[in-house]
Amino acid sequence: MSTGYSRPAVAPAPLRLDLNEAPWDADEAFRKLFLSFLEQVELRRYPPMDARPAREAAARLYGWQVEGTLVGNGSNEVLAAALATFAAGGKVLTLWPSFSIYPWLIRRAGGSELRLWLKPPDFAVAEDELFSLAEDADLLLLCSPNNPTGGELSPALWRRLLSLGKPTIWDGAYWEFGSDGDMRSWLTEFPNLMVTRTLSKVWGVAGVRAGCLCTSPELAKRVAKRLFPFAPGVAVWAAFEAAAALPEVGRQRAQAVVAERDRQLAALASLPKLEAVPSRGNFYLLRCQGWDGARLAQALAQAGVAVRPVEELSASGYVRVTVGNPEEGDTLLAVLQEVTRGL
Repeated sequence: MSTGYSRPAVAPAPLRLDLNEAPWDADEAFRKLFLSFLEQVELRRYPPMDARPAREAAARLYGWQVEGTLVGNGSNEVLAAALATFAAGGKVLTLWPSFSIYPWLIRRAGGSELRLWLKPPDFAVAEDELFSLAEDADLLLLCSPNNPTGGELSPALWRRLLSLGKPTIWDGAYWEFGSDGDMRSWLTEFPNLMVTRTLSKVWGVAGVRAGCLCTSPELAKRVAKRLFPFAPGVAVWAAFEAAAALPEVGRQRAQAVVAERDRQLAALASLPKLEAVPSRGNFYLLRCQGWDGARLAQALAQAGVAVRPVEELSASGYVRVTVGNPEEGDTLLAVLQEVTRGL
């Protein structure tokens, strides 16, 4: 029986750059639509058992068919349902390190992991090795851009993997910050593909817990059997309605995060003793030469900045840093200069 999920504690600090949250709260236009929607619904009523209206809104947002769209209380809920459908008694291929909840969800579903380890300093994917592991796997669960290493799988590698015909989950939590373009073309070509998406990162509504899974109608029917009825609630529905009405807002917010990420990475390249790993997410790995990750995280916490220790990478010196807004980025850079002064 699986034990409960837990993650390493992060030292408290005024500036939180440890959770990959959005650097700004929800856009004002989004907030108005979201709250207006909630004012118009009867909160005493249960939402539709199959979440059809929320699914329709999510399908509009991502340009997919409603019959192949499922919604949940965060993308983790639909991810858990997909794993419960396809992982039981089987082998699940993952990158590692990756999202820390994967091992727990896989064990909970009755599966076992096959891991491709991503090694510092570049964390490159050994494509032939990954493909060889994929041939032996029953289900593929791959995060791209990958959290916490920040790299992407190339379109050519995705096509090679998906052509195996095995159920494949593309965790697209950071899709908007990467370079993989229109999700629809992938889903249309490969009916074995399932893509998870979230409103937490771009839209700044992590507190709502709104996520979805897009796939073929056939796979959606199977995964839906593992979802609770009457869930999610109307707040998730309202969030997808607001986002679907404001696609340009989402694009602009994602572009702003990418610009700030690239600004920070360029600035860090000029600071002695610090090394940042190029990233396609709203985060990046950072290390200080001669320090382990725990020491760097503690030093930053004492200076008022919380970052995420990565247990598997601490010995190599790395912590994960969320891309904040420009003001937060300036604070981070100033703190790093001060913390590493004299090294």
